[in-house]
Amino acid sequence: MKALFSAIALTTLVAAAASATQPGSTALPTGYRGTLTFAREGPGFPGPSLIVDYDLQSRTSATRFDGIDPFRASTGETAFLARLEPWHFGDHGVVVADAGGVTAAPLYVCEDFNFNSNAICRTPKLSPDRLHVAFAARRGGGNVCYEIGEDYPAYGDYVIVHDRTGSEIASFEGYYHPEWLPDGRLLMLGSSCRGAGVWIADSTSGTPTRIDGNQVGVPGSFPTVSPDGTRLAFVWNRQLWMLTLDGRQQLTQLTQLTDEVQSAAWSPDGTALALLRSSGSWPLEAITLFRPGDPRSVVMHPLDFLPYGPITWR
Repeated sequence: MKALFSAIALTTLVAAAASATQPGSTALPTGYRGTLTFAREGPGFPGPSLIVDYDLQSRTSATRFDGIDPFRASTGETAFLARLEPWHFGDHGVVVADAGGVTAAPLYVCEDFNFNSNAICRTPKLSPDRLHVAFAARRGGGNVCYEIGEDYPAYGDYVIVHDRTGSEIASFEGYYHPEWLPDGRLLMLGSSCRGAGVWIADSTSGTPTRIDGNQVGVPGSFPTVSPDGTRLAFVWNRQLWMLTLDGRQQLTQLTQLTDEVQSAAWSPDGTALALLRSSGSWPLEAITLFRPGDPRSVVMHPLDFLPYGPITWR
């Protein structure tokens, strides 16, 4: 494992890039184009509540949905958690909207959801064939990785897969943060009871297989697979790491920042990454773009709102 750039170098470069690329500048490194989709804070809600598209060329954002945790597919369809009730604690639904913004009925309801204290569903992802949605959820019924509470039995973490009619077709106990590979296999991160790690299920009915060589010993979050399916970037120990998916199991630290990495997304051509960062308590009002291995490629886009991951780049 090696760091691709030091904390001092990256922090200095980010600061320099921010001062050199204030709004109004038209200079963009080749490849830094497209649309980022993520959540932001909304009026009257602590934490994220609105989903926005951010255009890298115009540096403008447009609100698309009332919800959080968006995943925008290359087709323009967006899976996300939609607020179903107008309260801080209220039901949210796992939904998919078409490219025109028309949202279908919920595939799964997350009861009494609250982003800060009862985030019982997270990160819905639409499969490459657009037939399934995988998402993370906490619910009862566990028999391997669970907690016993006063008001609920065998409560644990799951990755759940539904078809587009809302029928459950698979459930993986002890995992979270799903991510589809381009070939249709399902990648997920292990919880503590699975010994953490990175896992892949060859089909929605298969048993997950660990593929990180037991290197990832504590749970990670927010995985994002490169468009060619050969590299996984994910947040681990508050920084961004990369694991090769070609059988070599090469684990590389991509950032050493003084602040924390919140989430990341690969560019459509797989050469660059977009980062959302946080101070620990709150997101930083900026988007960081860079190419792994090239400190000179770092560019930061200042924002006038708080961005929340996950993030996708199309």
